[in-house]
Amino acid sequence: MRIDTSDILTKYGFSLDNLDPFAQIDIAQELQILVDIGKKLDDPTCGLKLGEGFGLAGYGPFSLMLMTCPTAFDACKIGVRYQELTYLYGRMELDISPNNSGLNLYPSTLPDSIRNFLIDRDLSGTYQLLKDIIVNINDDIILKEVWVPHPPTSKAAFEESFQCEVKFNKPIGRLIVHSVDLSRSFPQSNPLACNLYKSQCDQLIEARAAQMNGLKGKVSQYLNLFEYQFPKLSEVSTLFSIPERTLRRQLSKESTSYQKILNTVRYQRACRLLNNSKLSIESIADKLGYSEPSAFNHAFIKWSGSTPRDYRKNPSPIAID
Repeated sequence: MRIDTSDILTKYGFSLDNLDPFAQIDIAQELQILVDIGKKLDDPTCGLKLGEGFGLAGYGPFSLMLMTCPTAFDACKIGVRYQELTYLYGRMELDISPNNSGLNLYPSTLPDSIRNFLIDRDLSGTYQLLKDIIVNINDDIILKEVWVPHPPTSKAAFEESFQCEVKFNKPIGRLIVHSVDLSRSFPQSNPLACNLYKSQCDQLIEARAAQMNGLKGKVSQYLNLFEYQFPKLSEVSTLFSIPERTLRRQLSKESTSYQKILNTVRYQRACRLLNNSKLSIESIADKLGYSEPSAFNHAFIKWSGSTPRDYRKNPSPIAID
């Protein structure tokens, strides 16, 4: 399936003709673009197919670091440690047991419209990365079972892609392998080269950390993708690959906090809904994540000095932070 995304890229100031392959896009804007692209998708296996197209070249020194590890187990272990250099929208953990081991995917909090798409892409892309690494030692990786944390779409397509049994509606994503397979030695194992690529990966992570300025706007962009239920601070921290304490400290440097940003997002959206829709106060409260209209009413009075009902009669937007 091919879709035309030129209009979406233009909306965000991008063009396929002049994209810099070395440039980076922040994760909040990437999510915005993906949400818009998701509106054009009508194939429930799109994420699966996209993940199949992931290759070693797209990971730079990260993939080279994995390939020069001593064993498949070491590659998985160090891959999990440096996972923020991947395309994952979630947290990956390595689960080892005597017989069966797995790479467990705990998805980030994502907009409902693209959640399943990104989960499928991440599971499929991780499997493709493992396959590409193993192929380089003239071998293949055989999955025993795959877990997918959403309802069934096309079971046949998933089992054809992963070449094993696929179980849906599981609590997490999981790629399960025979533990003995992780003991395979890599012929191209090279401790010196591996340490060199580790150093390069560390530098990439440090460079990303140095670009945390403007985090307030990025968090606001992310929260604006949600309605009814907003991510918690811990979930925002996971998405941006920033420790929670660091996230709090960085936002404090920008004279704000997670709660202040969330309040602003809620208030601005409340104003738009009160001004431009005929939704009831109860429905607006629900869309803003309040379990009780009274809680929304109290918050809105604190933000604007008037009740939602009075504001609707005489709107006077007041910016808050």
